[in-house]
Amino acid sequence: MAYHRATKASEVLAMLGDHEVTTAPKLAAHLKVSERTIHRYIKDLRAGGAPIRGEAGTGFQLRRKPEGDTHG
Repeated sequence: MAYHRATKASEVLAMLGDHEVTTAPKLAAHLKVSERTIHRYIKDLRAGGAPIRGEAGTGFQLRRKPEGDTHG
């Protein structure tokens, strides 16, 4: 079960990798999970250090690191 959740969370991170704003409904439809589950994945990814910005209702985006920034 934990493996499946980690795999899906990794897919969310990959989808955010293009640095475009993506909504929870779009992510949920692609991964065939609920929007609530997407919000859990986002929370878990952020807790793990993923530089995700945004919030429910507006969308999510993977932050770009400024050139030379190695600290996130």
